[in-house]
Amino acid sequence: MEKLDEIKLQRATFDDIPAILDVEKSVIGTKIYSGLTGAEDAKTELTNDIYYLIKSNNKVVGNTSYQLKDDGSAYISGLVVTKKFQKQGIGKRAMQMLLEMLNDKKVIWLMTHPENEKAIALYKSLGFKQVGKAIENYFNDGEPRIKMILERK
Repeated sequence: MEKLDEIKLQRATFDDIPAILDVEKSVIGTKIYSGLTGAEDAKTELTNDIYYLIKSNNKVVGNTSYQLKDDGSAYISGLVVTKKFQKQGIGKRAMQMLLEMLNDKKVIWLMTHPENEKAIALYKSLGFKQVGKAIENYFNDGEPRIKMILERK
């Protein structure tokens, strides 16, 4: 396993689509994650979301994204770490950085697969709580998702 230095978030552009798709391809194919499958998907995401590359040693090791909602909340629409760089705390550090960026938001929420135990543990460690029961076919991929919310005072 390659060891990484400190990570940074870099705002993604259309030029980063190949790197984004490389990250997605490294983890796609499991039922707990339905990622981007092509350049058009990635272009749509970059248009609709605020998208960041997760970088270390000038290498893309993941990506994360969010949307600002009309109700004043923020929706974390994605967090992916390349398979070979998982289990090093990169996802947690990226989430902490994202939450710092969103420090003016009182409500931050996300959706995750109920069997994605690593992600659920990560989100709980950052103060997120599950609300309600699993919602079937939330992303039209045939799989359920649970909603998790972080509420700040």
